[in-house]
Amino acid sequence: EIYAKIDRLKSKAIENGFIFDSSWIIRPLNENETNESVLCDHRELLVIALQLIQEPVPKRIQVVKNLRFVVIVVNEFTKVIAKIEQCDIVVRDANRIHHFYPNGQCSCQGHF
Repeated sequence: EIYAKIDRLKSKAIENGFIFDSSWIIRPLNENETNESVLCDHRELLVIALQLIQEPVPKRIQVVKNLRFVVIVVNEFTKVIAKIEQCDIVVRDANRIHHFYPNGQCSCQGHF
């Protein structure tokens, strides 16, 4: 159910013009993988999808992780999710707090 939600979010993002940047993939893809499936297989995205399933119209989603939030494509995809779902998403990593706004912006302004 979580991966199905991520697939729906990916489809909506692509419909809205989002392009998954495959330059962030540093290993060969397996035959059953796509650029999107590899780039969307990050724990924070799984948590966001789960929270969207549990609360279909959230005002705010919060994620805390003990590592840095360094994959730019995940940051960009999370911006799109916040815009599509019209909710605030807050991701606290080891270095900073990323606040993704419903207008598709992030408080980090591209600083990781």
